[in-house]
Amino acid sequence: MVNEKKIQDYPNCLSFLEAKRDSAPQVLLFAAQDSFEFDVLLDYYKEQLSKNQETFEIIVFTGEGGEMDSFFSHCFTPDMFYPTKLIVIKSGTTFFKAFLGNQNKKPNDLYQNFLHHLPQLSDKVYVLVHYDTWDLPATIKKLFGNLANSIVSKNFYPNETRKNLEILSKKYDIHLSPEAMDEFLHRIPPNMGSYMKSLTKLKTFLGKKKFEVEDIENVLLGRSALNYSSLVTLYFQNRRAEFFKELKKLSDLRVELGILISKLLERLNELRTFRVIHKKNKSDMDESLFYELLGIEHFSEGRKFHVLKELRTEAKYFNDKTMEEIYEILLNLNLRHKTSSDLDVLHLLVQNSFLKMFKLLQI
Repeated sequence: MVNEKKIQDYPNCLSFLEAKRDSAPQVLLFAAQDSFEFDVLLDYYKEQLSKNQETFEIIVFTGEGGEMDSFFSHCFTPDMFYPTKLIVIKSGTTFFKAFLGNQNKKPNDLYQNFLHHLPQLSDKVYVLVHYDTWDLPATIKKLFGNLANSIVSKNFYPNETRKNLEILSKKYDIHLSPEAMDEFLHRIPPNMGSYMKSLTKLKTFLGKKKFEVEDIENVLLGRSALNYSSLVTLYFQNRRAEFFKELKKLSDLRVELGILISKLLERLNELRTFRVIHKKNKSDMDESLFYELLGIEHFSEGRKFHVLKELRTEAKYFNDKTMEEIYEILLNLNLRHKTSSDLDVLHLLVQNSFLKMFKLLQI
């Protein structure tokens, strides 16, 4: 039978792993598009259940259809041979569609049936869910009543990236040189999963603890990977042909487009800041104030000089009206990226949006 336990929500995998608890939560809902953190959580559950020196069974559901009878059976039917179970649900956005109405997305009969049986869930049955998007709907959390601990792992805000990288580096016993840290922050998608995956890759591939900027470039920034910082620079310097050539490397539209949009918006805000300060101090710009406003005062001198040089080059292509129109295009693209279910339509929208943005630079 279900026992009431303290329910907690966590901002990412690391905060969950470092929290003190007597045992693994019976139900954990993990929401993020990156799967690396989920793999870490799965290892955590395997380790915790193994500590009890009790045989347990792992059952995996993928949302491919025809799984509901088996899911209900494993949740609510006692098992003489494997009373302890770990039920793993991958592709949660697909799996839980069966619990929601097609039109209004409201709980349906299957949802109510699960809630009705929930008190029968044995405390030896654990449920780990990867809800593969950046948000966790309240209806999904309510499905598991008072058992649903959750992790919603979102992209870091610009002022959070360095702090989280430093925390992870210490945890992984890794030292990044100032230049390597700047390059890492500049090039790696700003979320916990990407940071954890990249640091693990560095340590595994090179077998050492101290890393320079060349290590970041050689191991993490392969030529086939989408280069976000390069795309941002190519657009803001009006290098259209090179931009669309690099954009062809876009492979995972759901994940990569959101990161690219956030990087473009971040640079747009940097450019606005530069223009405001430059207008007020044309002859003698206070660079220290500029660095502070951008939150890059801790960057190495070389990286700060590079950022300032790029913004000086880019400023000539933009005026206030152009920047406002670009901002509106990016916000609309971001909204469509989050709501569109047709990838072909989204691909076409991406191409048209960037073409419009380049045309604005010609005015």
